[in-house]
Amino acid sequence: MAIFNQTHSTQDYPTTAVTIIATGNRFIGDIEVSGQLQVDGTMEGSICAQDTMTVGAKGQVNGCVKGQLVQIAGRFEGEMWCQDLTIFSGGLVSGKVHCQQMVIEPGGSFLGHRDEIAAQGHDDYSQLEPTSVLLEPIEV
Repeated sequence: MAIFNQTHSTQDYPTTAVTIIATGNRFIGDIEVSGQLQVDGTMEGSICAQDTMTVGAKGQVNGCVKGQLVQIAGRFEGEMWCQDLTIFSGGLVSGKVHCQQMVIEPGGSFLGHRDEIAAQGHDDYSQLEPTSVLLEPIEV
């Protein structure tokens, strides 16, 4: 039983929170997350993710996204600012994208306009201002 009497360091260990919008759930509004965001349901509004944002294969996002790394396996419609965008097979991005790097895997789709952001251009994508309005809601 000595294991219960051991003293542990009070050192803080960095943790990254993961926020999940699960399949079958619908979120309407604006959200800002300091950790990772996984959208497997439907989300409409503005998203500011300081870490990785992923739209799962069954996920749908309609609105404005600002983040570092954005990964799309489902559907995204709107305007996006990010450092890196990856569109996986089966993923669809429709709208205006401002990014430093964009990768579209075979089977992924991009319909819209892309502006390239210079590598030294912005370190904090959350401070960029949106230039468009939300699109019509996604039908589920």
